[in-house]
Amino acid sequence: MRLFERPQLMTAPTMQGRKTHGGLHVRLHRFARQEDGSATVFAFFLFIIMLVMGGFALDTMRHETERSSLQATLDRAVLAAASASNETEARAIIEDYFAKAGKSDYLLGQQKGDISVTLNSARIVARAQTEIDTYLMKLNGVDTLNVSALSAAEVRIPNLEVVLVLDVSGSMSSNNKIDNLKKAAKEFVDLVMGNARDGSTVISIVPFSFSVSPPLSIYNALAVEETHDYSTCLEFKDNDYTHATLTSGSSSLSNGIPVNQMVYTSVYGGFYSDELNQSWRSCYNDDYIRILPYSKSVSELHAKIDGLLPAGNTSGNEGMNWGAALLDPTFRQVTSAMIAANDLDPDLARVPADYGDSETLKAIIFMGDGANTTSYFFDRSNPAYRGKHSDLFEVRYRDSQFKYAYNKNNVQIRLEGSTGLAKCTDDRWVCIFEGDGIGKSIYYLYSQTKKQYYSIDESTEEQQVWLSPTQFSNLKNTVDGYIATVQLDWEIAWGLMSPDYHRRITGDDRAWNDYIGSEFVNGARKNTLMQSVCSATKRAGVVVYSIGFEVPKGGTADRELAKCATSGSHYYRSEGEEISSAFSSIAANVKHLRLTQ
Repeated sequence: MRLFERPQLMTAPTMQGRKTHGGLHVRLHRFARQEDGSATVFAFFLFIIMLVMGGFALDTMRHETERSSLQATLDRAVLAAASASNETEARAIIEDYFAKAGKSDYLLGQQKGDISVTLNSARIVARAQTEIDTYLMKLNGVDTLNVSALSAAEVRIPNLEVVLVLDVSGSMSSNNKIDNLKKAAKEFVDLVMGNARDGSTVISIVPFSFSVSPPLSIYNALAVEETHDYSTCLEFKDNDYTHATLTSGSSSLSNGIPVNQMVYTSVYGGFYSDELNQSWRSCYNDDYIRILPYSKSVSELHAKIDGLLPAGNTSGNEGMNWGAALLDPTFRQVTSAMIAANDLDPDLARVPADYGDSETLKAIIFMGDGANTTSYFFDRSNPAYRGKHSDLFEVRYRDSQFKYAYNKNNVQIRLEGSTGLAKCTDDRWVCIFEGDGIGKSIYYLYSQTKKQYYSIDESTEEQQVWLSPTQFSNLKNTVDGYIATVQLDWEIAWGLMSPDYHRRITGDDRAWNDYIGSEFVNGARKNTLMQSVCSATKRAGVVVYSIGFEVPKGGTADRELAKCATSGSHYYRSEGEEISSAFSSIAANVKHLRLTQ
């Protein structure tokens, strides 16, 4: 056999072989037809599956498209609402977004706790939901698909230091202004403190009229040249308004020099400090007008605001100077002393924070209802009515009753009653008194023109009692329980009598004229000082808002308050109850400022 020779079986063409081959062909064709039918069924089955899956994909894609659109609308709405000033406004913003998107029906109702807005924080939660009809999912019994979305936005200013510098001068008593201020200020406190994280926000209140009275907690921490104990008002020099640092205590600008204490008196009034309550007081020592520093308590702040009373003239420069100081980092030297004296919460050791601290926003809200007015002072350059050797004398004695007198040479000899009392002027006798031992005083005012001593405690409107120099010198022998005669310093004397009382009794006008005419700071000078400290604290990064409360448009107060503010948009003019809107707007503005920093 050759290598490529076919086998005989394959080459023998017989009829039987063809039949056999033809039969095989027939059987193969039948099998192919059966196979084609199966493929058609399978292909149709695949087509149905693909159609169903495509339908599912289409419905799913429509669901995701609708969900994405709904979520995007919701996200934009809650982010915008986070800058609202209150809960009502926040919800209104969300509803407005959905209305403009044509999806108002999709927005779900507000639930408790969804919206919380304060000055230094906001948490906004909103929900939306709708349904879409399915196309091919219906084949699987799913007629509709639920589309829902939830979005939450949270804004937080970690720390906030606010000072309310409030005008409580006498003009605030008209037109219910003081009541409108109280309402607005308390609403502001509620907005700021209501949902704030504990300790994250502190508010100080600085009431001002003729002057500003720091509390003893601050006064005791400062380096003060103390000349009396009637009040805590301080007397600042012009240079003290060129910076935000209070030049007292241990501040870097004090150079160890104590600040002067302001003379406490009233232009008009009688004798004793409780009669020096005229509106022309140089300083107010009442609790209602004292500074409330660094409070974290809503109730404490409300109580302070409720207690405000209008009195006196206007010194906006004093109010702003103290407001700036309470936010200045150097004042931590004072707060440290207050903490050591248990006058301040130790948690406030870092208050005031440093300028530029990214975790802290500092703001002053300065409210005034009129222009600055003139303040009067006794001459400081030629102090005839300052310092020692006043015209007022205090005779101190012990409140006691005469018991008996005994003879120095014979102690056994004792005399009682009026006979013994008469021996008290005799140096050979010793008088014994008994009683509670409480020291008391009577006062005598010396007249330079009359050369006599007026007995303040013994005189009446019907009869004045004057003592000659000899009678006055002999009081040590005529006053029961006599201790000493003291010539008071002028600063102490003016805390007991007014310049008007001094001239009425003595007939001498010189002290009166010195007070009202020798040295004063008028409104124009106060405006300059006020703008100086406003500029200093703004340069340091403090945001200053100001409110002109019922001030004439274009007038001095209007101009000066607007100039003090950080910008024109930070100044608000208000009338009557509109002052509440001013405070609310400031709250919203502060939050917006923080969000865009």
